[in-house]
Amino acid sequence: MEEYIEKLISQIRCKKARPYIANEIKDHIEEQIDFNKSNGMTEEEAEKSAVMDMGDPVEVGISMDKIHRPKISWRILFVVGILSILGIVIQYSILGRVDTETQINDTYRISLAGFVSSVIFGFMIMMAIYFIDFTTIAKYSKLIGFFIILSGIMYLAGFFGRTVNGAYYTIDLGMFHFSATALMMFYVPVYGAILYKYRDGGRIDFLKAVIWMIIPAFITFRMPNIVVTGIMLISMNVLLSASLLKGWFKLPVKRTLVCLWSLFLLLPIGILYVMYSFHMMAEYQEARIRAFLLADGDGYYMTSILRAFCDDIPLIGNSGNDVVGSLPNFNSDYIFSYILNSYGSILAIVIISILAVFVMLIFGASVKQKNELGMMMGFGCGMIFLLNTLINILGAVGVLPPAASFLPFFSLGRSNIILCYALVGIVMSIYRYKDVYPANVADKIIVKKELRI
Repeated sequence: MEEYIEKLISQIRCKKARPYIANEIKDHIEEQIDFNKSNGMTEEEAEKSAVMDMGDPVEVGISMDKIHRPKISWRILFVVGILSILGIVIQYSILGRVDTETQINDTYRISLAGFVSSVIFGFMIMMAIYFIDFTTIAKYSKLIGFFIILSGIMYLAGFFGRTVNGAYYTIDLGMFHFSATALMMFYVPVYGAILYKYRDGGRIDFLKAVIWMIIPAFITFRMPNIVVTGIMLISMNVLLSASLLKGWFKLPVKRTLVCLWSLFLLLPIGILYVMYSFHMMAEYQEARIRAFLLADGDGYYMTSILRAFCDDIPLIGNSGNDVVGSLPNFNSDYIFSYILNSYGSILAIVIISILAVFVMLIFGASVKQKNELGMMMGFGCGMIFLLNTLINILGAVGVLPPAASFLPFFSLGRSNIILCYALVGIVMSIYRYKDVYPANVADKIIVKKELRI
């Protein structure tokens, strides 16, 4: 049997798949041996007959090699390419819309150059992560998660953070500068891998999983960035709920889900109410909440402008609204409003459709995974894309209060652009090994020890 298995797996070119295939073949042969022995065969006869029933090892190995080999999601790569090109074209078009003063044009040329360089660097990051086995990220998920949390804590303590325009926050490490909120959002797929390590756990492990969720969310809340806090909490709650539904924790599923979502819905509202009532929030945050709820003030003024800009949008062409002069951060937070007013509703609908297809491809590549670790990490990536897209578009048309957000692949912002490509890299790495790893990746260590392959 051992000789047969070794000859069969030598035909498998993907070394990562060999242990799993070997274990699968061994289990199948042993089941057939037991069956043969129950029919009166001796140990030797039962094994010989079971091996012969498997067929020629070379032919079987070649056929399994065709199935169990790394793959690339060309559809995701193609859609990402389209979004990247559209993003560059739209950012480039801004140069034609700003004032003709040299200083202003130079500012936007620098912004455009930074956008293009971020896209190129993002592609490099995406391909690097694609070739790194996602299980490697999962293996060190707690260490990576701890580093992200520690970076957030150190930033809040004032060690290597800085504030830009009172709203955007970056972490400075020498020559490297990156958004603290982008780093915290990268935590979400890492959290999916952390959850995987608590499989088959009880109340204590579930409590640990909740703590791993609350700490980074609290850090983003204190930065302060309520939008990112909400994105992270919703995403991680969905992942934690999915783990409960899959039976990863030995707890009553329905009762635990009710408690989890009740806590998630009521606790943030209570905290916001207390912080607002006792003036524990930044003044601009209180003003935005008050303006949107009471429909007055400067915060509502911005909302009313965004809504007015959506009234007379042509199918094709410029609406005539002064988006560049009226909206701050029109090339980042309100980029969708710029697209809508500069090119018309048809292009805006096309972009929404492409983004919708992209998000569905991300979720599709994740949900269809037989590997539960890959499914959980990929689903976390999909939640980040979905929520950021919805919040940015709904905010740009005045449905949601004005808030710092980004439209994936379109908004200006080096860290957020790189975050998008990094998340795509994780999903593509998951897709690459979808026919290589079994449902439980942890079996890999056991297989290697048993077969010594």
